[in-house]
Amino acid sequence: MRFTKLSFISLLIFLVSTGCTPSHQQEDDQNQLSEEDNSTLHTEKESHDLQEVIKPISLDEMEFHSVAGWKNNQEILYITNNASGAAVSTYQIFNGQSDLFFQSEHPIVQVVANADQSLFLIHTSPSSYEAELIFINQNGEVVYETSVASTELNYTWNHMVTSQLFVSSFNEDWTYHTYVIDAKKNSIVKDSIAVPFIQWIDETSYTTIEWDDSTPSLTAPLYQYNGQNQQEALVANEVVANTNYESYITSIELGNEEGEAAVRFYRSDSLQQVGEMPTRLVSLYSDWSIPYHDLDVKNDIFYLLEVNIEKTSFSLVSFNIENKEKRTVLENIDNLPIRLSPKGDYALYGARLEKVIKLEDDRMEDLIIFK
Repeated sequence: MRFTKLSFISLLIFLVSTGCTPSHQQEDDQNQLSEEDNSTLHTEKESHDLQEVIKPISLDEMEFHSVAGWKNNQEILYITNNASGAAVSTYQIFNGQSDLFFQSEHPIVQVVANADQSLFLIHTSPSSYEAELIFINQNGEVVYETSVASTELNYTWNHMVTSQLFVSSFNEDWTYHTYVIDAKKNSIVKDSIAVPFIQWIDETSYTTIEWDDSTPSLTAPLYQYNGQNQQEALVANEVVANTNYESYITSIELGNEEGEAAVRFYRSDSLQQVGEMPTRLVSLYSDWSIPYHDLDVKNDIFYLLEVNIEKTSFSLVSFNIENKEKRTVLENIDNLPIRLSPKGDYALYGARLEKVIKLEDDRMEDLIIFK
């Protein structure tokens, strides 16, 4: 948060008016303005300090599943499971208020918000071979629900059509079906997209990494597929990962066998490259470890868990796409999930997103404390 410019503006007004104001009136007005300004600054400082104080929530570790993500810029959603069922609750991180948001008799696997936090996918598991998909709004009301046969699911929200979700449903033998669900239209279309992993660009277009199953490789080309004219366009080569956001297609591209790499940013509408952040990757037995990352879409700042030169620990780094500035936020942490708040001033972090990072002053605090 930034301090107000009210005192500066008030001072300018005062200086301009000195030519037609008696001196004793000037002194009285100045004293009055000073008192008002001090009061305003004091009130805003108190508000700022209150917002900065994050209150952790105490939970039973055996029942706590995970923090699901942000409901809005000050509230999170967290999942608890026990013998009688499961629940999603909200928690206001500044005043400590917790409320029940959704309840199920089945275990809750995951809760994923769409791009503007207007809809939340709740994935429950009635059995080992069935997934129940429930879509609820900000008020916790069910707007659509369906189920698919599966042993494992992958899903991707469309950040442009915020009611649209792509789902890949895998069987035990890794055969799969795909679904496009529109929660507002109450519709589900099976196998309209042939590949199991995509990243949306708009309502019908998406990107996909075209891996060659017959020739195993550590990288593959990234293509844009236009659903209207059924045409493909090459976006980049030597790609190991791809994530799309409202305005950007992002790719992690390998530079050499030592793990030197780059995160590249392309405009979604033109495929024009607009930025590049050098980074490093860690090699696994048969592929590369993908660092966790997220984009502050309000300010065009990209965050990534980057391995150090010795490849012994990670740092959280940020990259400003506009001015190309890269900086280190936190050092000596692990490559674990990160989830930015809607305004980009906080980040959930951890294996169960149980910590919160204040990005304004580069501090990490516990959000969940176990009883």
